Amino acid sequence: MKLRAYLADDEALALKRLTRLLLDTGRFEIAGSATDPEAAVEFLSRERVDVLFLDIEMPGMNGFELLARLAHQPAVIFTTAFDQYALRAFEVNAIDYLLKPIEPEQLDRAIRKLERLGGALPE
Repeated sequence: MKLRAYLADDEALALKRLTRLLLDTGRFEIAGSATDPEAAVEFLSRERVDVLFLDIEMPGMNGFELLARLAHQPAVIFTTAFDQYALRAFEVNAIDYLLKPIEPEQLDRAIRKLERLGGALPE
């Protein structure tokens, strides 16, 4: 069984690239994605996912504010162009912090970390 992932990023091209990278691993099902953080909150309030790939700087609501609005917080891997939020990301128990543009090697490292911390991913 594949892990259900949700992607939230205000950059459509970044979402498209990350979706492709995740699907290429064969280990994820993309439950949904949004460029609007409000839409992401709505979806994540209704549906459970195993992992949330989350941008930090988005218009209207940043990634930390989005997490604060969720009753159930999935495992989180931040995806951002800004390195100054790394410490705060780990304070909210993020699995990893990937700087854009995300490279397959970085993503693989994050997936391995997710495996160690959140149980084994399906082969």
